[in-house]
Amino acid sequence: MGLFTALWFILPAYVANGGACGIHDSRPVDGGRRAWDGRRIIGDGVTWGGYLSGTTFAILFSILQWYVAPSYYPIADASLTQAAALGFLLGFGALTGDLAESFLKRRLGIERGQPLPLLDQWDFLVGALAFSLIIVRPPLLDVAILFVITPFIHRGTNYLSNRAGLKDVPW
Repeated sequence: MGLFTALWFILPAYVANGGACGIHDSRPVDGGRRAWDGRRIIGDGVTWGGYLSGTTFAILFSILQWYVAPSYYPIADASLTQAAALGFLLGFGALTGDLAESFLKRRLGIERGQPLPLLDQWDFLVGALAFSLIIVRPPLLDVAILFVITPFIHRGTNYLSNRAGLKDVPW
């Protein structure tokens, strides 16, 4: 338990969140449709290519973790299939959490790229943790640590991505 195990567990979700930019796809998940309030259901920021690339990166990273350090893997005596499954759940869950937050932001009238403090940093974390519960239950201390450190990691990586020209805004 602790900082290392918390980070080691959630790394595939972090990878998925960043890896969603891996496939530059202009096909939004909502297909450009509008909700009952006249606003886009989700918006252009959540695409099928992003789901595919982010989830794929998470699966591959989870398998790499399992292969490189099996004794630290979150599932004791995990198989390759279980490592791939956990990577899928963490990655797909992270991106689904981001999708849910985008849906909420549109309902609140918050445009794409505009900040929603803490929810912007926790959306993918909540999704990843919820989906991962299907096959593993991380220690509560690790979950608490993740809720504390994720906003700082998220802000730092977004700032660096902005400085590197990969993001338009530093949040």
